[in-house]
Order: sequence, then C-alpha cells, then structure tokens
Amino acid sequence: MRKNYLLLLLPFTVTVLKAQDSSLYYSGKFLNHKDKPQNFLKVYNKNNGIYELTDAEGTAVIAAKPYDTLVWNQGKNRTVVRSFELKELKKILEEQVEKKYVQEIYSKAYDSLISGKNNFSIDNVQTNLKIISDRYFSRVRKLKQKKDSTYILKDQSTWTLLLNGNFSTSLDVKSHNALPATQSKYVQGRSNGGNLIWNGPETNEMFSFGPDISTLAFDGQPYQYDENGRLVPSAGGFKQAKAYNNSLFKTMFGYNNQLNINTVIRQGYKDRFRLSLDLKQQKNQLYFINQFNLNNAIKAKLTTDLGGYLVKFSFNYEEDKATNTNRIGLFNRAYQNSLLTPISFSNAQQTFLNNGSQRSYSQYADNPEFLFVQDEKYRYQSRQRQLGFSADKAFGDFKLNIVQSYENNFLWNQDQYLPSTYGFKDGITNEREQNNRLYHSNIQGKYQLGEYRFKNVFSLNFILNDIKSDVYNSLVDKKYTYQRTSQDYIFNYNMEIQSGDFEGDFNLGNSFYISNTSAKNSYWLPKATGYLRFRDIFDWDNYDFKVSGSYSHLSSEPEITRSYASYATTLLKAENYYRYFPVHEVEDFKGLSNINTKEWKIGGKINYGYNISLEGEYFNRKSENDIFPVFENNQLKLKNMADHTYSGYEVNFAYERLYLAYNFFTTNKISFFKYKDIVDRVIPGYNNSAVAGFQDVYKTLTEGQVLGAVIGSYFERNADGQLIIDDSGFPEKADGMKIIADPTPDFVMKFNHNLTYKRWTLDINWEWKKGGQIWNGTQAVLDYYGRSYDSGEERNIKNYVFQGVLANGNSNQTPVDFYNPSQNVQENRWSRYGYLGVAENYVQKADHIRINNISLSTYFPLNDSQRSVKLTFYVNNIMLWQANKGVDPNQNFYDTNNGRGLDFFNLPSFKTFGCIVSFKF
Repeated sequence: MRKNYLLLLLPFTVTVLKAQDSSLYYSGKFLNHKDKPQNFLKVYNKNNGIYELTDAEGTAVIAAKPYDTLVWNQGKNRTVVRSFELKELKKILEEQVEKKYVQEIYSKAYDSLISGKNNFSIDNVQTNLKIISDRYFSRVRKLKQKKDSTYILKDQSTWTLLLNGNFSTSLDVKSHNALPATQSKYVQGRSNGGNLIWNGPETNEMFSFGPDISTLAFDGQPYQYDENGRLVPSAGGFKQAKAYNNSLFKTMFGYNNQLNINTVIRQGYKDRFRLSLDLKQQKNQLYFINQFNLNNAIKAKLTTDLGGYLVKFSFNYEEDKATNTNRIGLFNRAYQNSLLTPISFSNAQQTFLNNGSQRSYSQYADNPEFLFVQDEKYRYQSRQRQLGFSADKAFGDFKLNIVQSYENNFLWNQDQYLPSTYGFKDGITNEREQNNRLYHSNIQGKYQLGEYRFKNVFSLNFILNDIKSDVYNSLVDKKYTYQRTSQDYIFNYNMEIQSGDFEGDFNLGNSFYISNTSAKNSYWLPKATGYLRFRDIFDWDNYDFKVSGSYSHLSSEPEITRSYASYATTLLKAENYYRYFPVHEVEDFKGLSNINTKEWKIGGKINYGYNISLEGEYFNRKSENDIFPVFENNQLKLKNMADHTYSGYEVNFAYERLYLAYNFFTTNKISFFKYKDIVDRVIPGYNNSAVAGFQDVYKTLTEGQVLGAVIGSYFERNADGQLIIDDSGFPEKADGMKIIADPTPDFVMKFNHNLTYKRWTLDINWEWKKGGQIWNGTQAVLDYYGRSYDSGEERNIKNYVFQGVLANGNSNQTPVDFYNPSQNVQENRWSRYGYLGVAENYVQKADHIRINNISLSTYFPLNDSQRSVKLTFYVNNIMLWQANKGVDPNQNFYDTNNGRGLDFFNLPSFKTFGCIVSFKF
C-alpha cells in the first residue's frame, strides 16, 4: 500500500518541487542505542532548528544544507551532512518507488525466425551460458558455441594508459648568520720597550697587540708579503695603511631540479602495472667560495599484480661529489685562520711565496686560501645503489608480506694538506675508502579475526640484516673489516574495539634479538601499548578525550657503518688543533653487550569540536650498558661504559582552521618540550671520561651529572664564592678542572602558524629555546691573540680593580692595566692564562629565538584540468637572536653528532632565500 500511495502523491509532489527547486533534503536510516532501526525517533537539525520523526523502518527525510549537524538519540549520536548526500525531495521520493521492467515474452520459434546465426541475447535465454573468468559483459570479446545450446562468453576489457607527474625546480641564495665580533683597529705585533711595534709575517708573530693601524702607512717598497710594502709610522708621502677584510664567506647559490613521472596501465578499473620514475639533480655551495657539492639521483619503482600477489620492484641510484668535506676539520681550520689573521695582512693577495711555500701571516698559521688549493676537482665521492623487492598476498583473513633489499654504498675521501701546512711541513695525504654492503629481509604474516567493531590481529615478523663494511686508510695502510648478521623475531597481538562513543586499541608483543657481534642475545623484549578514546564525553557534543600509554624494551648495537674517527680530538689539547688528522677507526664491534633500553610513556589528548586540541605526554627512557668510544693503547675501541636516563614531557596545543573571514582561515600550533639526560652509573675507571671535545675542555660522562656536561678550568674561590686575587691583582686560576656548563635547555617552545586565503598559503615556523649553556672557545682564542672585539675595546683600560679577596682574606685593592706595553704581551688580561684562558670565564647562555621558516605558496590550475603550477617563496633562518657572542648555538663542535655545547670555531649557520616552481601534469 505504501508504494501505491507514493505513486498517487508523485504528481502533486513534482508540482510542489517546481516551486521549491532550491530546497535540499537529507534522507537516511537512523539507529537507536542498540544499532537497530527505530520508529518515531526524533532527528534534530542543530543548524536550522527543524526536526523530523522516523517512519516504521527508521527512515527520515529532513531539510538540510551542506555541513549541517544532525543529532538523535537525545544528542548522543550525530552526523555532519556532506554536500553529495543532499538531494531534491523529488529524487528522494522517486528512489523509494520500486521500478519494474516489462518482461519479454520468449518464443523459441519466433526467435529462430528473426535471429541470425551470430546474434545472441543473454536476457531470459533458455540456453546454457558458461562465464569464464569474467562476470560483467559491458563488451563481449569472445562468444563460442560449445554445444548445441551451450555458449562461452569472455568480456572485452578496456586497456588504458595513464601518464602524470610533476616537475619542480628551485633556486636558493644563502648567506651566513651571526659571526663572532672581531676588532679592526690593531695590527699584528706586540709591545717592545714600552712601545707598540708592528711585526711583519717574516717574524712569525701571532699576536695582534700591535699599534693602531691609523698611525701606520705603507712604505711602497717591494715586499713579498704585501704588494703595498711594509708598515711604517705615518709620514708625508706614504700611502695610509688600511685594514684588510679576510672573511671567507661569500653569497652562495644553489639549485635543485626534480622530475617525477607516473605511468599506469589499467585494464578496465584495475591497475595492471604502475611505474614511477624520479630524477633529481642538485648543487649546493658550501660556506666558502669554490666549495660545492653535486647530487644526482634516480629512483624507479614498478608495481604489478601477479597471480594475486601485489609485487613491487624498486631501484635507487644516488651519486654525490664534493670539492671537500669536513671530515678532517678542514672547514673549521680555514675558518679559524681567517678570523685570527691580523687586519694588516691580506690572505687574498697571493697564495704562494717565491720559494713555493704558502704565504701566510706566520709559519705557525695557515692561509685559508692555501688550504683550499687542490689538484683534483673533487675530494669526496659516494655512490649508493639499492635494489628492492616486496610482495603482498591475502589468503582470506591471513596476509603475507615479503620484503627483500640489497644496498651497496661506496664512499671515497681524499684528505690532504699540501707541504708547508702548519703542523705538516712535508704535507700529508690519506685516501679513505669505505664499502658498505647491506642485505635486508623481512617476512611478516598477519591473521585477522573480527571486523570493525571488534578486531584482533596476530602477527609474526622475521627480520634478517646482514651488513658488511670495509674501511681502508692509505696513510696507515690498514684495512678494517666489520661484519654483522642480526635476526629479529617479533610476536605481536593487536586488539581494536569500536563501540558507539568508545574506541580502544591495545597492543602486546615480545621480540628476540640475535646477533653474531653481541656478547649475549636478548630473548625477552616485551612491548605493550594502548589507548582509550571517549567521544562526546559527559554528553557534550564534539568533546573527545584520549588517554594512552606504552612500555617497550629494546636491544640494540652501534651501527658498524658509522665512523668514530672524529673522537681523535680528545687526544689533543685545543692549542694543538692543527695536528688533528683522523685515520684510526674502531678496532672491532664484537664482544659488546647490547644496549638495553626500557622506555615508558603516558599521555592524553582532549579535542573540542573540530578545531581545538590539547595533548601532553611524559616519557622516561633508561639506557643500560650504553656504548662510548675510548682510546686505549693507541687504539680506538668501544666499551659498555654507562647507564643513563632520558626523561621529560611535551605539551602541544592546536587551533585548526579558525575562521577569520570569507575564504580566510588560520591554524596555530604551540609545543612545549622539556627534558633531562642524567648519568646513573659509570663503570669503574671511566668516570669523567670525554664524550667529545679536547683534552683541556670536553663534554663528560660523569656519574650523577647531565650526560655531556662540559668540564674545564675555573677560577679559585673561597668558601663564600668570592674570587681569589693573586699578587699581580688578577683572579687566580685554580688547579685541575670541574664541571662548568650544562648544555641542556630549560625548555624548548615551537610555534607553527598557517594562514590560508583562497589559493594562497602562508606558513611561519619559529622556536624559542630557553636556558642551557655553551662554552665559547672561539671567543677565548680570539681574546688570547688580541683579535676579539672586546680585547680591542678594552685593552687601554687602566687601574682596574677586580672584585675579590686576597689569599689572606683581605679585600683586593690592587689596580691593574688590561694591557701594559711595558710588560710582556703575555701578561695582559687575555693572554696571561694561556691559549684557552680560564674555561669558566667563557661559559655563555645558549638562549636563542629563531624563525626557522617562512613560506608563501599559491597554485594556478591550467585549462580546467588536473594540471597546475605551484609557486613557493621561502626564507629559512631569516632571524636569529642569541645570547652568546659566537655563532648559532645549535651548531656542533667539528660537525660531530654529540658536540653541541662546545664552540671551537664552529661553522656558522646560514639564512636561505629561495623559490620553488612546481608543474603538475
């Protein structure tokens, strides 16, 4: 009866709809709390205030607009209406009327009269049809008569070739960020007989405590160290002396071109073959003029379906070339010598002297231009080749995944200093070759029970890694050979629960780790993770709450492809930096206990609506038997030396797509991060060992202290913390060393802002790092030689009294001159304590605020198709405020991974201005 009523009402409904073409409705079936259709259920549109009751089958038709919110079950259930779900009332009613087609009357006699021998119909056919492979008959490829009334039909599939991709090109310009301030007033020299005297390069003078350059002039006579002649006191007829600029840094240019092509061969609606190809070409300039690297890469991936197996083949090839690398600290050395070069000497005038040796301001220093002289164009090359294969197959509820890959990496360095280099009079050359071969196999099986509401997944992983690495250094004619075969067996169970407003996920597992280089294999490595999510808590619409936690026990070993050669700096005092030339690798990776890590986390997240979220997490990770390098018997070894605990918490707040105006939205995210890494235990005999740095100032491994705290010299103080002043009137340097700095920041805050207006997007990312300390050894050495800005400004201070007490306890009243020409130059304030001064005096705050990135992008569709052009303009590190007087505090000591907190002529960071043009086709 209901269908007949609808047919009778249809003409009237159509008439009404003609007057209401613009009205749209949502039609759906609504369920009660037991997920069953409910009649007379009230469905309420929160946006327009309209409500409707469901019919006997739980169906309701209600007026709505796109993105209206419908609620039922007293507001406990909700849905957001999407535009494609809305229809006119006429169409909704038509869809509810069952349509029937008139049946054909079949007569075999009639059919034999009007049908040709090759004409067939599959509607109500009385003969037998056998379907081979195909179920649909949009096109018939083959029709074959098997018997008198039996036929075989094959579908004719449509083969389609699809081609799309993307091409992008970018150009960037780089310039350095903050550099340490230097003086540009006083020349090379020192005091002599109470007078300040210029001492030329032939005297091998290292200090810049000479006279003011404004009082000097060039004599114009031939002089191999300066084309303008020697410096003499200013007099009539002589050319006034000028300060030379010896900065090595130039404006840097780079480019990056990338092409991605995707090809798909499709049979009907199914992809048979998918091939992707990525090509890359990149050039970057490295800090200094004529120093650059080139990168070329090609990546290919083929995906196909073979007998129900989804198979993927991949091939990657990458090649890198560089004029030089910083493996031997070459860039740091050149940078150091450029800063220490007196203003009265020009490094750029000439590189060699008449005798073929380098032209520098002293035989105890180098000309940076000379350090970069090389015969070969590239002193670094690397090649990486990788082949990969994977296959996926589903057998009902069981899924099998197989991944196999082989990788070969070859790295070649030519580390060289030419004859007459300071510290290497006859020159030195070392060719380092490293060949890495890595085989990886992963076989995973998964079995699933249940579906969306309650799903259980059991999985087993077997992972095999076989790694071989050979390292050869020609200078010592020694080859290091490393090999490791490791196996991981991972058992895992995952349970997912979905029930109305509740969602849960729980994961339990255990793994084995077996390795031929480990002293003891690990068979108990449990893992447990999970979360609970509650939607519309307290019946508050759009309020979600999530609580999560995890515990994991991991076992690991140090990478055998990693080089620890840079640890050789710990064998040297800072003033002997010029002897740094690492050629010793780790002797062996065998016989070490695994690094066992136990980590637990607990966190939560609250969502309010679709825009606001707040989440936080506390973590605690304890590492036992951690491995560190150490030199013993002139050999570089690894040892299980310490336990330490890394703990902290992180809080994130986000407001997404805040409406500002029509087509104008903003997203803002803030994160707060705080952590500590405390050393719990150090094995006997290795407390206060060096992690990175020099002999006389280094990051330490000290029980009860922060991992990587800085140890160095310090001033003598009494029990009240007052400075002890010596007989000369200057603070007294204490014997020995102690912890002087903690690089760990108090907290780190990061801010991300996004503004979107129509097709334009503006992104701004910046951070604030509060607290933490850094030892500024660059400032110490510049002070020692009289090249720092402070030593230039303060050297004329007289009769200064340091606050402190004498050895007898009386207050200090002794006046001193910071630089007295009547005394030896090494008695002045900055040189009297030696090359590094007193390390405690050069501990500075590491606070900084930086704008990491600003980018503005837009896109333009082409010809109303999927093709488009996207433009992006960006700047990186455009603004950096820092509390210390050196370079960016995030830069590392000699580019080592664990060198943060030590600044010894660390290379500056740079700001980048760039543009990316991307064409999608």
